[in-house]
Amino acid sequence: MNGLQRTQRAFARKSTDRAPILPILHSGLPPIFGVPLGDFFTSASVMADVIVRGYRTFGYDGVQLSLGVTGEAEALGAHVEQPIDAGPVLRDSLLPDLDDLGALDALRDRDPTTGGRMPLYFEAVARTVEAIGSEAFVLSMLRGPLLAASQLCGVEPLLIAMLTAPEAVERVLDFTTGVALHLGKWLLASGAHGLILGEATCSPNFISPRMYRRLVQPRHAWLVGQLQQAGWDIVGLHICGNIVKIVDDIIGTGVNFLDVDYQVPASTAIELARDRVALRGNVDPSSVFRFGTVAHTREVTGTLCRDVAGHAGWVMCSGCDVPPGTPGENIAAFVEVAKGCA
Repeated sequence: MNGLQRTQRAFARKSTDRAPILPILHSGLPPIFGVPLGDFFTSASVMADVIVRGYRTFGYDGVQLSLGVTGEAEALGAHVEQPIDAGPVLRDSLLPDLDDLGALDALRDRDPTTGGRMPLYFEAVARTVEAIGSEAFVLSMLRGPLLAASQLCGVEPLLIAMLTAPEAVERVLDFTTGVALHLGKWLLASGAHGLILGEATCSPNFISPRMYRRLVQPRHAWLVGQLQQAGWDIVGLHICGNIVKIVDDIIGTGVNFLDVDYQVPASTAIELARDRVALRGNVDPSSVFRFGTVAHTREVTGTLCRDVAGHAGWVMCSGCDVPPGTPGENIAAFVEVAKGCA
């Protein structure tokens, strides 16, 4: 059983020879190999080469590619700067006034598949699939409706408008939901085996569960259904932080899997999920991967292995994005111990 088969079976909640390993590891890889982040984010060949090199170096079962949170906004025309040693930085908001219907209509005329770095991203995913797609699971990533809206409007104005002008927020969310669907259908041709929607701003650490249920969850459910109908076999949701209060709501979207951040104990997530969905997580990317020792990484990973033993639908992963500066030795230790998970 290779990594692709192992991961596909786990996402389908079927038994495997061991728990597959698919860390959220993209921007954390370039510094390990001496590649400037500026090069990684501006070249499809560099991005794909780094992702493939990470897979071959550390030996996990699948890889994840991402443009970062600014991807959709840049594709729609926002100004993004690219530092040599960091990820892309958004420098303006295309919808600072949520009531500006003219500005929103202007965005509807733009094709995000041709804007910004989206063509570069498509090529990077396709190159990765060509290189390792027959042996490893390739997971592509887009931003979900609320996260994309926060990049178009600004986080603080969007949060205030959710309370003071919910109708305006809903108009923007309808638009960004459509953008996500359009990009998701387009990305199918890259050959990626799955698609995950990043929605950090949906975290109960960020907005209330009531607000999520009212404004975002119904759009998630519609979007996930449309993406699956379009041809995606595996669709996931990544919502950071303590998602205990909205686990049922996330499962209700129809996703095939959801990410579990380190703030939620694995045993709690398994109990709440009740085998209705696959789960991926959840070693702390900061205190363990980035700043922990090899011994600590091994210890935490071993504990996670014991906590998820016998659960067919668990994929071993970091709780969130493994950051740049993470020592390669910690990644290697995580993979080595995780390969012993039943």
